[in-house]
Amino acid sequence: MTHSRFCFGSDLLTSNHSIDRKDLDIIGALDELGAKASAKKLSEAVGIPARTVRYRLSRLRRIGILRAPEAIPYGRKIGLGEVFVAMDTSRKGTDLLRDVIESISSFYWSSESYGKYNGYIAQGVYPLTSPSITSTLLRAMQEAGLVSDYHVFDVVDYEYKHADYRYFSIDSGWTWNWNQWYDQIERNLNKPARVSPNMEQNTRLVEFDSNDVFLLQQIMKDSEATQKQLADILGLSETIVNKRLNRLEKTGVIKGYRSVFTPIGNHGMIVLVLELEEPVERVLASFYQLPFQLYIMMESKTRYCIRFSLSSKDHKMFLRGFDLIRPHVVSYFFQTLHSSRTSRPPIPFDMFDEASGNWELPLEASLQTIRNANS
Repeated sequence: MTHSRFCFGSDLLTSNHSIDRKDLDIIGALDELGAKASAKKLSEAVGIPARTVRYRLSRLRRIGILRAPEAIPYGRKIGLGEVFVAMDTSRKGTDLLRDVIESISSFYWSSESYGKYNGYIAQGVYPLTSPSITSTLLRAMQEAGLVSDYHVFDVVDYEYKHADYRYFSIDSGWTWNWNQWYDQIERNLNKPARVSPNMEQNTRLVEFDSNDVFLLQQIMKDSEATQKQLADILGLSETIVNKRLNRLEKTGVIKGYRSVFTPIGNHGMIVLVLELEEPVERVLASFYQLPFQLYIMMESKTRYCIRFSLSSKDHKMFLRGFDLIRPHVVSYFFQTLHSSRTSRPPIPFDMFDEASGNWELPLEASLQTIRNANS
């Protein structure tokens, strides 16, 4: 479950004189250590007194650079699969498709997109017990003349790679030495990889009930809520809330908590969908060595989707490095993202049937929405 994670904004680009190097070091430490890292841990990481760290964090929140942290959910652990869909809009669908996407409850995020598929990218969920829901919806869109072509990427697992702000200048943006990356690629392809994804291909469901779902709902609304506040909202004891929260975190239903930063500067969001051949881990290691924050989704051990942001000056340099990787790429396509919108929470909590313990997405209602757009 990647939620508005698909809309993450921790790439601070170009000049912003409301922050300085120390602020940037703290932001980098938060990105690496997680949103719930204590001032003491951040202090140890950046070499700044904890009192100063607390003051600077407060200031970053006050000026709107640092926003409320987000819980990182993994819906597949509780029966919800996730898809990333690229759609080629037909002429008829140009004026209709966005409203259709936003009206379908299984899609929670969308963006205009150009590339191999010119139209929209959307991200949504489906019950693992009904894996064909997304394909059914897309076929209906195609039959209604809203979509001419589409690509579905089934997100089995995902992870973030944090940014390395040592390579970022407040005044000039990223100072990454691209020639260094080209050399790293060559070395990666000839030696065992030191960095590889920490993702599962065969996810095991965990035991959960309606109280776990309601607890997740509150955590997604406010990851900073205290256990006492959560206990009061849910009508449970603090001890029970503590046990359930620890279990959700230990089993990976909550992957962690990430800080959210306001993006600054002129940069473009890019999605790269690719199928790799051996040596897969060595190729992926090259992406992990980039200083930018990456959001990496896995469909299988050879199929990945990588999202990141690049300034216009870095775009060409990245493609030059990608040319070195291409001999190990079976297929790929790029998409650029524009005007993204998050229409609803990533986990459709209201669609959990407490009686059956299952997720029930309203397929027929969604199909009717598509039919109505075609009328």
